[in-house]
Amino acid sequence: MVKPLITREMRERARRAPSNWLHVIDPAYDEVSAEAVIGRYLVDERGEITDQYVPNPRYRPREVVFDNDLESVMYLVRRGYADKGELVDAVLAAELVLPADPSRRPREHLVVRGDVVDVFASRRACPRDWPPYWHRFLGVELAVVVNALERPVTVLVTAQGGVQFELPGEVLADGVREAVSMG
Repeated sequence: MVKPLITREMRERARRAPSNWLHVIDPAYDEVSAEAVIGRYLVDERGEITDQYVPNPRYRPREVVFDNDLESVMYLVRRGYADKGELVDAVLAAELVLPADPSRRPREHLVVRGDVVDVFASRRACPRDWPPYWHRFLGVELAVVVNALERPVTVLVTAQGGVQFELPGEVLADGVREAVSMG
């Protein structure tokens, strides 16, 4: 079995719990149970996640109904059956849902939270407790806009069930450049 990818949120949790084990929970589950724990990473005394990983033999992947190919690829990557290159390709090919500023024209801006651009793989992946203002971008359009920003950003892609991946904005731009050069 492939180790789960380590996210920013996991690193933050590890820093708060040095010399401990960090349990990785399948976000498709609503409640934490033995079957929902994918495995665990050892956290060293500095709060850093080590390479030591123990899979959970009781883990049972939960089935999710996907709205689109991007969500399907995100789950495949999360479970180790696809790689980040396939994820980048899926993001670039997808229609994405992004938060919008209601005082600005749709599709002419990005809402940036610190250095993060929140992106959702489908409308059902959008948080219910966020303001109800959304707009849609094709992944390639998002890559062009992110590339034009004056500072680097991280694109945080979220699917249903809370599965998330962080992609540096320049990785999306590089994906577009690579696709164009293969032409």
